[in-house]
Amino acid sequence: MAPGAHKESSPPAARCRQRTGRACEECRRRKLKCDGQEPRCGVCAASGAICEVNTDRALRGPKKGYLKALSNRVAMLESRLSVQQQVGCTSESQLSTPLTDLPDGSSASRALQLHSPSILSASENVTVGLLHTRPTGWRVGSLGISSKESHGLGSISELVQAELDQLYFDRVQPSIPLLHQRRYLSWARHPAMKRSCRSLQYAMWSLAALLSIKFQHFQESLYQEAKAMLELSYLAGNKNPVVDTEEIQAWILIATYEFMRTYHRLAWMSAGRACRLVQLERLHEIDNPANTPVPDSKHIEVEEKRRVFWMAYFYDHLFSMRNNWPVTLNEHVVCTRLPAPEVNFQNGQPVVGAFLSEAIVDLDSQGTTPFNECIILATICGRSLFHVQQYNVRLAYGDMAPSWSEQHRWLENVLTNRLQSLSRSYPSPTQSCDSMLLFAHAMAQATALYLCKGGDSILSAADDEMFIMEYRRRALGAAQQIVSLTKTLTEFNFLKIHPLMPIPLLSCAEYIYSNRGSNEAFDKHLQELVHAFHQLKNVNNPSQNYMHLLELSCISTSKELAKESSSTS
Repeated sequence: MAPGAHKESSPPAARCRQRTGRACEECRRRKLKCDGQEPRCGVCAASGAICEVNTDRALRGPKKGYLKALSNRVAMLESRLSVQQQVGCTSESQLSTPLTDLPDGSSASRALQLHSPSILSASENVTVGLLHTRPTGWRVGSLGISSKESHGLGSISELVQAELDQLYFDRVQPSIPLLHQRRYLSWARHPAMKRSCRSLQYAMWSLAALLSIKFQHFQESLYQEAKAMLELSYLAGNKNPVVDTEEIQAWILIATYEFMRTYHRLAWMSAGRACRLVQLERLHEIDNPANTPVPDSKHIEVEEKRRVFWMAYFYDHLFSMRNNWPVTLNEHVVCTRLPAPEVNFQNGQPVVGAFLSEAIVDLDSQGTTPFNECIILATICGRSLFHVQQYNVRLAYGDMAPSWSEQHRWLENVLTNRLQSLSRSYPSPTQSCDSMLLFAHAMAQATALYLCKGGDSILSAADDEMFIMEYRRRALGAAQQIVSLTKTLTEFNFLKIHPLMPIPLLSCAEYIYSNRGSNEAFDKHLQELVHAFHQLKNVNNPSQNYMHLLELSCISTSKELAKESSSTS
């Protein structure tokens, strides 16, 4: 027998083609696995059923981009929840943005329920529990927001939006001169608004609502929405390296809101974000001669960039002065001119401002503004802070320190010139209702006390009794001025006082409190200042006063003063 003869010689079985990807309707109905044979699958052939395949049935699973969009959404909600926990308002806040970031959200939800249950279960407490919370006392109808979509803020009526815009430019812009009003209004109603613009708008509205009795009950919701959009922009930063000016403006306004709500740590972190972003965009060298000249048609946008840089610079120096921290934005590398006067800016009239190094020693006050005076005063505080910090470092290293008395005398002379400029060019605090000008006067006296504080720490080590007595004399004069200014503020509407006014006032109170007992005049000024603090209303809670701000301060001296005052009252 030939090899292989023992094998069967029957012809090979005919092969059947197999469908790919879809099961027939009979197998779906009976929940059986379809082998996909054509023209009939094995189940239909055995049962004699008609083998039909529905080619119109949608494929199972999420569409392209759903999972990525959901993961971004979860990250955003988790960051917002973290913010809530830090400020201690988890039970009253509302993280209420609907899932508008997902295309065809209902289909995405069904697909994710089928294929990604772990993602939904992991974020269940973040999404389901938070999307429908609403603040206590939120009466939807009074805000012009439809009750059908009240857990989202996209349905704010145009009338309410216009009112919030006007509130912002009436009550916030005079103190925080960041925006060009007509330019804002030109893009504010655009249907395809960028995320950075939307976050800026919500930050503006949160401040406007905070400074409004009518809308105060949903300012926290607007703040949370703005912060969430900014965090989402931060997460997408690697894919979009260009930073919009509106994003930096939004961070500055968020820092302002957080400071007014006494979220001190969050305010410092938000201001730090703004400082890093202005560095990233190199806004400290807008007017560098090596840069390409800017056409006249862009001068409003350039002026807004100048203002956002100087506001970040100002906040950086204020928070550093308040906490004795090193400054982030160093004045010695700034090549950006000071902001133009507000009237020229709003009217679109180009004005060439001075550089900081020129303005700080210029005795001619013509062309300066209260905002520019505040920048110069903050710079003087920054220099004094740097001198003291550098002195302590040199002392620790055992180095021979330079003549600190000469540097402080130079700063004293500069400050004296600025005080004369304020008194010569502007009305006195008792005759003015300009919030920025009143803040500049408060900053001037706070700067005087800050220099005295720095001089005390340095000159006492040098045993220079004459200089110490001179600083004490100037400190008494500044304390008297700040008490007079605080009394004047009690006559103002608390909604129109500069949002950052507590910084210079509390700093002065701390200095006077630290020097109580050294002079009877300090004790008298302290009593008068505490009495005035009891009359100044806290914008965060009108039923409270500035003494409550002392209790919530991040500075131990303020807390001691508040505790001592409450025990003696």
